Amino acid sequence: MHTRHTIEDALDCVASFDTEGALAVLEAAPGVTTDPSLLALRSYVRYTRADFALSRGDASDAVARSIDADPTTRLLVLGAAGLALGSDRASSSDLDGCLQEAATILADEPAIDPGIAWLVGYLLIEGAVVNALVALARSFADRFASALATAPDRLFRNLVDGVIARLLVQEGRLSEAEVVAVAMFERASTGPTALYAEAVRCLVAGNRAEQGATRALARKVRKAVPNPTGAFETACYLLVGFGLAALADDHGAAALARSAAGDDFSGLSVQDRALAIELLVASAALDGDIVEIERLIGFIDADVDRRVPGPTILRMRCKLELLRGDAAASLTAARTANERALADGRMLEAGIAEILATRALIAMSDRGQAVRELAALADQAGRDGHTAATRSAARELKAIGRRLPPTPGSGWDALSPREREVALLSAEGNSTAQVAAILQLSSRTVDAHLTRVLAAFGIVSRRQLPSKLPATLPRATGPIPTAKLTPRQHDIAELVADGLSNDEIAATLGISRKTVEKHLSAIFDAWGVRSRVAVARIVLATRPQ
Repeated sequence: MHTRHTIEDALDCVASFDTEGALAVLEAAPGVTTDPSLLALRSYVRYTRADFALSRGDASDAVARSIDADPTTRLLVLGAAGLALGSDRASSSDLDGCLQEAATILADEPAIDPGIAWLVGYLLIEGAVVNALVALARSFADRFASALATAPDRLFRNLVDGVIARLLVQEGRLSEAEVVAVAMFERASTGPTALYAEAVRCLVAGNRAEQGATRALARKVRKAVPNPTGAFETACYLLVGFGLAALADDHGAAALARSAAGDDFSGLSVQDRALAIELLVASAALDGDIVEIERLIGFIDADVDRRVPGPTILRMRCKLELLRGDAAASLTAARTANERALADGRMLEAGIAEILATRALIAMSDRGQAVRELAALADQAGRDGHTAATRSAARELKAIGRRLPPTPGSGWDALSPREREVALLSAEGNSTAQVAAILQLSSRTVDAHLTRVLAAFGIVSRRQLPSKLPATLPRATGPIPTAKLTPRQHDIAELVADGLSNDEIAATLGISRKTVEKHLSAIFDAWGVRSRVAVARIVLATRPQ
C-alpha cells in the first residue's frame, strides 16, 4: 500500500479516537519500520495512547532515517519527535532541539507537499504546545494558517481546532480562543469528538469566567466519562480541571486531576504532569495542608531547573512558602516563575505567577506595589478577554479592602452609587469640602472616590468633568423646566448634553466662546439651574429613548 494511503487510513482512525485501529493499519503496512513518515505517524499514535517509551523510540528512528529526506518528510518527522519529546522526563534527550530545527528549515521557506501540509503544521504546533514553547507554536501556527484551514472535513478537523484553541489560551488571547472553541463545539459530531470539544470549551469558558457554562460542561464530561481510562479521556479530564481552576474552584479541579492522573502521574506528558500536581497543590493550599503540599511537590521538585515544568514547580513552591510564613522566599519563587514563563510566551502561566507575587507582596505589607501590579494585570487581561484573570485580581484586592481602578473610558457604568454622587456634585462645581459636607464623608474619602471618577472618564482634572460627564448621565427624574429657549440656546443646550466644551460648541456653531458663555448663562436663568451638568440632565430627560 502506498505510504500516503496508509497515512490517510491511519489518520481516519486517529480522528475517530480509534488508536488500536490506527496502529493496526500502520503495522500492516510494508516498510513501517524503515519509512520515516510511517515511523513518525506511529510515534504520534503511540503518544496519543500514552505509550511514551515506544513513541520516543519510533521518533528517534524516524529522525535518524530522515536526515537526508525532503523538507516535507523531515518536518513531519520533527513534529512527531516534538510530541514524543514532551513525554521525556530525562534531563536530556536525543530528541532535544527537534522543533528548533523545524523552525530553521521553515526559515528558508521550503516547498511543502500541499496534500499533507496541514498535518505537518498540526504536528509541529501540537509538539510545541506540549513542550510549552508557546512563542514557537505561534510561529508554526502563523506559517501553516492557510494549510490548517484545508484540514480534511473529517473528524480530524476538531483536533486541529483543539490545539489552536489551547495555544490561544496559553497566550492569554481568550477572545480569539472563544471563537475557535465555539466553532469546534458546533462542528463536533461523534461521541469522542464531542467530548473533546466540550473539554476544550470548558477550558476556554473557565478562563473567560463564564461560570454557568464552565460548570455545565464539566458536568457533561464527567457524566460521559465517570471513570477516565486511557490517554484521551485523561486529557479531557485535565482540560476540564484547568477550566475549573480558572474559576478558583480548586477542590473541584483537584478532584478531576486525581481521577485523571492516578497515583504516580505516569500517563501524562511532562507539562501535564506538572500542571496536574499543581491542581492538587492548590487544593491542599486552600486547606492549609503543608504536609500534603510537601508530599506532592516531592514528586517533581528535582525538575525545577528544567524549562518545561520549572515555572509550575516554582509556583507550587511559592504557595508552600506563603503557608510557611516566608513571604520573601515566596516572592522570589513567583518572580522567577513569571520570568521563565514569559521567556516561552506562556502568558497564562505568567499571569498566575503575577497573582502569587502580589500575595507575597501583601504578606510583606507592600500593598501599594501589590495594587499597582494587580491593576496592570487586570488591564492587560481585560484587553485580551481573559476575564478570569481580571476577577482573580479583583479577589486579591477585595481581600485587603481595595478595588481595581475603573478601565479608562468606561464611564458612568463603572462607578458605584456613591462615586456617582461624588461625580455629580463635583461636576456641578462643589469643592471637595462641600461634597464631603453634603454626603457626610471625610475629605479624604471624597478624594478617593474622585480619583476613581476621573479614571472612569479618562481625564486628569475635575475641571474636565462638566464636559465629559453629560453624555453618560442618568436622566433627570424631577420636574422638567417649561421655560422655552431660543433656537440658539436650544442648540447650545443639546451640545452641552453631548459633552462638548464651550470651545468645542463655539467651533461647531461658528460663534465666539464669549457668546457661548452668554447663552449658557441665560439657559441657567431660564431653567433655574447652576451647572452645565444640570442642563445636560434636563436635555437627556426630554430626548427620545
